[in-house]
Amino acid sequence: MAKSSVRETVIGTRSGYVIRFTCPSCSKENSIVFNMPKAFYKESRDGRCSRCKKLFTVLTPGQG
Repeated sequence: MAKSSVRETVIGTRSGYVIRFTCPSCSKENSIVFNMPKAFYKESRDGRCSRCKKLFTVLTPGQG
């Protein structure tokens, strides 16, 4: 049976086609780079910290 886990949610910011977020565990700034605009404008996506390797749900609210 698969273990059900709830991912921690963090707020990210958009800049160009890059989503930036800060890991709440180790305070490392991370970024997710997109080549396709459709994927960039999603409200949430999965992101992983490059230092501590924890998985997060990154939320990017609309811009106005």
